[in-house]
Amino acid sequence: MISGDRQLRPVGTSIEGNLMQGGYSVFAETMADLTYPAVEAAADRGACVLLPTGVIEQHGPHLPLGTDAYGAYQLSRLVKSELEQHAVEALIAPPVYWGINQVSAAFPGTFRVRSETAVALHTDILDSLATDGFRRIFVINHQGDIAHNRMLLKVVRSQHAKGNTGVVLIEPDFIADRLGDEAPTSALASFAMQPLYEDLEMTGELGVHAEEIESALMMRWFPEIVNYDVMAQLKPTGLSAEDLAEWRKGGEHARRITPQGYFGAPRPRDPFLWRFHQRMAGAMANIVLDALGAVPRRDHG
Repeated sequence: MISGDRQLRPVGTSIEGNLMQGGYSVFAETMADLTYPAVEAAADRGACVLLPTGVIEQHGPHLPLGTDAYGAYQLSRLVKSELEQHAVEALIAPPVYWGINQVSAAFPGTFRVRSETAVALHTDILDSLATDGFRRIFVINHQGDIAHNRMLLKVVRSQHAKGNTGVVLIEPDFIADRLGDEAPTSALASFAMQPLYEDLEMTGELGVHAEEIESALMMRWFPEIVNYDVMAQLKPTGLSAEDLAEWRKGGEHARRITPQGYFGAPRPRDPFLWRFHQRMAGAMANIVLDALGAVPRRDHG
């Protein structure tokens, strides 16, 4: 379906056409496409804001550098859809994709942003939303690098110190566990990951980066920018928990463990594996509903 580097979209599709229809741009359905009176009116109505955050980094030879930015954006769209079913109004802020890439720093195409830069940027964005009258802001993250997550938690905690206590960072439980004692419950809300895998056919490979779940995400919602020919030739990495610990040291450690950039099985076995992200969005939406005092829907299907 994809032919090398010359054609990065399935035959018959047009990125330009998708842009014209608002289907490909990560600004579609976000505040970037609204007028300022519309934003002002939403704040007056008490709408909450979903802030997608990710990074631009290598995702193997088969997925684009923007996979985490696309992931955070798509999760936010799915969360917004879930909230609409409960008559909860949410705006999606333009995705923030200048975060921290400690693990992938040795790979070309990974943008290496300093922690103080990322802190300042996320702080300014949250301050802007608060100044505009938004009191409930939920940070939707799609970057597992613990340095990035520590940065986000630091920013959210600083918002609470300033009185903006309606800002919440939403994370899976394994990230919250890695943050440990740094994670106050008022600033960070977590959800259980294990139930999201139920009834999904997995390869059984230990995977954490540019693997079957991230591939399924991109294949389902952004198929034009997946390199299918390359993906078909890639083999599972066959790595262990010990390899993961070494990989997490980042830089040349990560490049030695995963010379092609991916960790796990790059090809999904289950054609419906993208349901994992739908379930994740359902879990995130439940956290938002709980925070707003609404009745959450417990079944993530």
